[in-house]
Amino acid sequence: MNRTFLAAATAALALTLALPRTAHAQDESFYSFVSDPGDYVGNGQADSFTPDSSSFTSSYSDNRNHFSAFLFPFAGGFWMLDFAAPAGQPLAPGIYENATRWPFQEPGVPGLAVFGNGIGCNMLTGRFEVLEAVFGPFGYVERFHATFEQHCEGIEPALRGELRIVNPPPPPVLTISLAPAGKGGVDRAGKATIRGTVTCNSATTVNVLAELRQQVTRFALASGTASIQVPCSATPTPWAANVVPVGDVPFGPGYAVATFIATASDPNYPSAVIEEASGPVHLSRNR
Repeated sequence: MNRTFLAAATAALALTLALPRTAHAQDESFYSFVSDPGDYVGNGQADSFTPDSSSFTSSYSDNRNHFSAFLFPFAGGFWMLDFAAPAGQPLAPGIYENATRWPFQEPGVPGLAVFGNGIGCNMLTGRFEVLEAVFGPFGYVERFHATFEQHCEGIEPALRGELRIVNPPPPPVLTISLAPAGKGGVDRAGKATIRGTVTCNSATTVNVLAELRQQVTRFALASGTASIQVPCSATPTPWAANVVPVGDVPFGPGYAVATFIATASDPNYPSAVIEEASGPVHLSRNR
C-alpha cells in the first residue's frame, strides 16, 4: 500500500474522529438500534429514528424511579422503551447491570424492557447505562439519554440501542394570586357585590367561588355564595360577583366577612391549583 495514501487516510480519519457533533445532533431526540441475527425483537435488523421520521413521547414516574418512552415512526409501527432503577432508588446517571424485565424485576434489581412493533421479551436479561436524566414536575422529561443491551429468553443474540430525548425546559407550574377588594356594594334588595383581581403566571381560566356572611343583627345572619369564571393571565384581571342572600335576611351596609376559593387547571400539567383568601369587606349602599 502506498505510504503517502495511508498517511493521508489516517490523518483524515483522525480529523473526522476529532470533530464535535453538530449542535443539531446534540439537541435532537433520536433512537437507534442494532439487532444480532437471532434476536427476537429487532429481527436482526438495524435502524435509527429522529423527529424527522418519528414522533417521540416520554414520561417518568412520580418517584423518579422509572422512565418510559414511546416512539411512533411515520412509516408505521411503534417502539416502547422502559428503564427503571432498583425499587426505592431514583433513576440517575450510572450503569445498571443484571437488569430483568420491567415491571416484573425483583427488589434490588433494575428493570428494562424494549418492545418493538408488537414484539417483546417474555423473559429478559440485560444492562443499560443512563448518561443523562433531567426531569421536571409532573412527569415532564427535559432530557434523557441511555444505551442498552437486551437479551430475550436467555439467548445470546442481543438487541443493542441508544435513546435520547430532548425537550424544552419545563414550563412553570401554575400559580394563582387572588386579591379580594376590601370594599363592596349592596343594593336596596339586599344583594351584595364583591370585587377583586386575579393574576396567573400562565394563561388559563379561573373559577372563583365566593361566600359572604354578615351579622346584620344579633339574631340575624345574612349569607350567600356566588361563582364566576375569570380569564387569567400575568396582567391582573378585575372581577365582580353578585351575591344573592339565601333565606329571608338581606345584606345591608356595613362589614361582612368574605371567603374566596380560586381553582384552575394547569394548562401545562395534569394538575389542579387552588388558592384561598378571606377577610372583611365593607359594603356600601349602591347609589
